[in-house]
Amino acid sequence: MSGVIVTDLKQWGYCPRIVYYRRVMPGVGKATFKMEEARQAQEMIERLELRRGLHEYGLESAQRHFGMWLTDDGLGLAGKVDLVLETERLAAVVDFKLTSGEPGENHRLQLGGYAMLVEAAFRKSVDVGFVFRIPDNRLFVIQVDEVLREHVHKALRSISEISEQQLFPPATAVRARCVECEYANYCSDVW
Repeated sequence: MSGVIVTDLKQWGYCPRIVYYRRVMPGVGKATFKMEEARQAQEMIERLELRRGLHEYGLESAQRHFGMWLTDDGLGLAGKVDLVLETERLAAVVDFKLTSGEPGENHRLQLGGYAMLVEAAFRKSVDVGFVFRIPDNRLFVIQVDEVLREHVHKALRSISEISEQQLFPPATAVRARCVECEYANYCSDVW
């Protein structure tokens, strides 16, 4: 597998081993019920989003672009953005999540990657991203600053390194994440 997919950034922030298994041992994981549920919720929220106003985003005059697949060879990154909000001078990204928790570092990495792809494709500044939590319709604002951009670049370098050299990264320190992981059977050192 060559370039990095933005969901790899999210997984890297969650547990680097997921990225290893997907890139070095493709096909070994089994989709979980939670994954299918999230896909169905995504389709539903896109339909509902068209009826919502844009005032919550602070971009009332924005044009919506759903499900855009973007690639940037310079970054070595590609991904499908849930929603791009585009105004005459700037853009923002929105990621829909079927989760109950607060956005974590993994979500920030994902939004940062999407923001950088949108900047390259639209040639507009993206200084903010949003996580829309589907279960309670809560919107979280994530600043896309230089610290986040550097964190994305660092993750991209690490992901490329483990892919090229087939390096087995450490598991997440948050063992509760392992319980529902599609790769739980492959991490014998965790159990």
